[in-house]
Amino acid sequence: MTTTIVTVGGRMAAEGLAMLESAGVQCISTEPYPGKEEVVALVEQHQPAALVVRLVELIDRDMMAASRNLRIVAKHGVGTNDIDVAAASALGITVIMATGANAHSVAEHALGLILALTKDFLRQDGHIRNGLWDKRLYAGRELRGQKLGLVGFGLIGQILARMVAPIGMQVSAYDPFAPEEAFAGGVERATSLNALLAESDVVSLHCPLTDSTRGLIGAREIALMKPTAYLVNTARGEVVDEPALIAALHAGRIAGAGLDSFAEEPPVANPLWQLPNVILTPHVAGVTEDARRAVSIMTATNVLAFLRGEPLARNLHARV
Repeated sequence: MTTTIVTVGGRMAAEGLAMLESAGVQCISTEPYPGKEEVVALVEQHQPAALVVRLVELIDRDMMAASRNLRIVAKHGVGTNDIDVAAASALGITVIMATGANAHSVAEHALGLILALTKDFLRQDGHIRNGLWDKRLYAGRELRGQKLGLVGFGLIGQILARMVAPIGMQVSAYDPFAPEEAFAGGVERATSLNALLAESDVVSLHCPLTDSTRGLIGAREIALMKPTAYLVNTARGEVVDEPALIAALHAGRIAGAGLDSFAEEPPVANPLWQLPNVILTPHVAGVTEDARRAVSIMTATNVLAFLRGEPLARNLHARV
């Protein structure tokens, strides 16, 4: 196969890159978060048959139209909010993503944030580093008997639900699109988002970013939560109204938050940095070495299959 693939937003992991190169594909990559003019110029120069999308603000119509050979845009991960899917469809370009490849890593990360918040790890670490040893300042809680509310009940949410079951957490999920069979195994189907927010001790977000989920968790929704509850977001930052969350955290209207994604990435001078009841990670839930390898292999496998006219390894077509 003689063709060119451009990866926008940094190189693929070595395993996927090796698969492409061994198939005779020329692989060219930009740095993370390149500017639009740079991407358009590179695509015009090399006329790739495929774009692989990693760290980029948006793959828009101009970028895709710059290559007359472009047939497929593949997200090196999940979620297509950084790809103009409607423009791709109008141009006759297929969009795929590596659905499920990093789901276990994201679920583990969410569980890690839940544990860190409820066990008061951040404050206790700070006390020790500042020479303070006072067990009376510990504010840890057991998860056993606590209620975990999942907003979105796809693969990641389902894996997380299985993870917390042995701990003894009660789990409910709100997802109007999830099939009834997903709720087997003791997970309660929440009748409404409002009910889930009001009843949960921990709310964990696992929904995609769409027009209907943008700003889904705002001031009104946060006000429904218990003052002792925690909010965890390993989905997209824009699902949360960030100023509303900052105000609620600052006022102590909820106990704290664990955030892996933000409305602006990378965030600049974000007030969240100054809040003591927040644990922050830089959108890394799905990029463990294991997940990076799995995503890279799945992406390379399906790009090659598509370009050869073969069936994809899995049904990975993005929903629009």
